[in-house]
Amino acid sequence: MGARRRGRNSRRRRGRRPGLNDAAALAAGFDAALRVRGVGAGTRRARTFAEVLVTLPPASLTALYWQARAAMLPSIDDLPPFHAAFADFFGPAPDGTLFAPVAQPEPVAPPEERPQAEMLPPPPSERPAGAADAARAPVQWIPASSEETLRELSFDELSESERTAVLRLIARLRTAVETRPSRRRRAEPHGDRFDFRGTLRGAARTAGELIRRRATARRDRVRPLVFLIDVSGSMTPFARALIQYARVTATARPAVRAFAFATRLTDLTPLLAGSTDELMRAVGETVLDFGGGTRIGAALRAFNDRYAVRGAARGGTVVILSDGWEREDPALVGAEMARLRRLARRIVWVNPHKRHAAYEPLARGMAAALPYLDAFVSGHSLRTLAAVADAIEGKLR
Repeated sequence: MGARRRGRNSRRRRGRRPGLNDAAALAAGFDAALRVRGVGAGTRRARTFAEVLVTLPPASLTALYWQARAAMLPSIDDLPPFHAAFADFFGPAPDGTLFAPVAQPEPVAPPEERPQAEMLPPPPSERPAGAADAARAPVQWIPASSEETLRELSFDELSESERTAVLRLIARLRTAVETRPSRRRRAEPHGDRFDFRGTLRGAARTAGELIRRRATARRDRVRPLVFLIDVSGSMTPFARALIQYARVTATARPAVRAFAFATRLTDLTPLLAGSTDELMRAVGETVLDFGGGTRIGAALRAFNDRYAVRGAARGGTVVILSDGWEREDPALVGAEMARLRRLARRIVWVNPHKRHAAYEPLARGMAAALPYLDAFVSGHSLRTLAAVADAIEGKLR
């Protein structure tokens, strides 16, 4: 009874797919012809080809060719032997080809190689009014672009509209990123250390066999970057530009903090996430001493006590914008710079007065801070502000 049931089920399956055995035999024969030509299609592709023949019987030899090519061709590199095997097994197409060649468009000659008749101007009767005068008019000189002009102007020479345009152009400047190897490690196929524990965990998926070797490599961490920006009265135009550059840098990379100081220290880091207009508006509302006097030593001491010793500048780069005019004792500036030198990896000082050829660091605060600097740049324009990124990465000393 069991044999009778199995026979009935097999007849029912054969009834659902009529002609499958013939199609399978045809596909197997074509697979053998391909092997003779050096093309290894395989039984899986032959089975797919047989199912395609049963589901979509080809109406012509060309349709059969494309079905066989879609199902049996393992690689485009095997196309010439595939054509030969198809012609040997199924026969050539009635017209001798399997597909018509694609018509190539006629090449268009460049303007300098075209006939001169195409380049002639229209006759005078067809010319628009005023065309002759325009043809005799001298070539007008095109001035340099406004963007290139703005790149050379100092920030304290800009009008209100030019200042707005410069703040937009600062977003195109290059931002600096300096990394260091971390103590933490991560899985890496070509790492420098064998991961024994990871290999054992992977062996649990392969019945205890150590099939895949795992390795690890050290991660890269971004070094901190801190901006200390003098917002006193003489530094206001340059402070706006550097605050915008700090916002652009914080958007492009992590671990960026910004502080403003005049007579006190103000943390601007939460404000860097907003847009340019929101940032400038928030700075005017948050920094109460904006445009006031300068206490560089007190601001550095507040930063070292509250933030630097807690890791804000440890192993990172500190960028200080100031002209060095100190109202109080300059010895405090030297002492706090020495503390900051022991914590930070690199200190960059931006002084707009350095753009003058006859500049000398005669200001008391500037003279006290100079021995502890790694880079001293002007940063008074867009072009010189781009050098700040090189100084942050240690390319400029």
